[in-house]
Amino acid sequence: MLKKTKKILNEIKTIIQQKPFDYEKAENLISELNLEEAPLELENILLASINNGDENTRIFAYEYLYYFDSEAVFQAALIGTTDDDDLVQMFSIEILGNLAKVESLPYLKKALGDNDPNIRCFAAESIGFVGTAEAKAILQEQLNRETDSYAKVGIYYALYFLGQDEMLLSLLDLLEDNNHLTVIRSLDILENCVDQVNKENIIVHIENLLKRDIPISIKEKADAVLEGLNEDDRF
Repeated sequence: MLKKTKKILNEIKTIIQQKPFDYEKAENLISELNLEEAPLELENILLASINNGDENTRIFAYEYLYYFDSEAVFQAALIGTTDDDDLVQMFSIEILGNLAKVESLPYLKKALGDNDPNIRCFAAESIGFVGTAEAKAILQEQLNRETDSYAKVGIYYALYFLGQDEMLLSLLDLLEDNNHLTVIRSLDILENCVDQVNKENIIVHIENLLKRDIPISIKEKADAVLEGLNEDDRF
């Protein structure tokens, strides 16, 4: 097994050094590794790629650095929040949310001012995971000026995560939003919010959504979430 892992890592390292970067081949190789027990050598390979001039190489590096929690990864994620590529920024923001260090707040707060509502959404979620009083204040301030429904999904979820139960109603209201991406993201988030108290209310709102004339992408997502909730016997 160790021999196989070493062979895979050497192949990934070789692909990263090639131009153009073969993203699909690299992903196929990394899928053969147990990322829950990701080897340190992989972390080093990925960290060495964060300044690569090829944006796809950087995207790949940040996507899989999520599985590591060293200080070097944290510092790399801080750098990634200012990358020119939106996906690098979002993966970096996800890493910061996973690590949940208070030192990331200035970077995440800056990301809340980005022109891309996707980045603002992810930044809000990660700020919520930091979980301090300052984080909550930043989110509330952003909510007061946010106008984009997709970005609001992240803010509502983060504030709900921090104990503001009334934000669940705001998330449920977004199921009626005109932006189909907002609705799909809301469904994702609501699936994470389910507990014994709110499960039936969430199910009813999703069932009502499915009664409407909605795009196939929303219908497929709503069906999948509803099926999962109905099969979930934890609550």
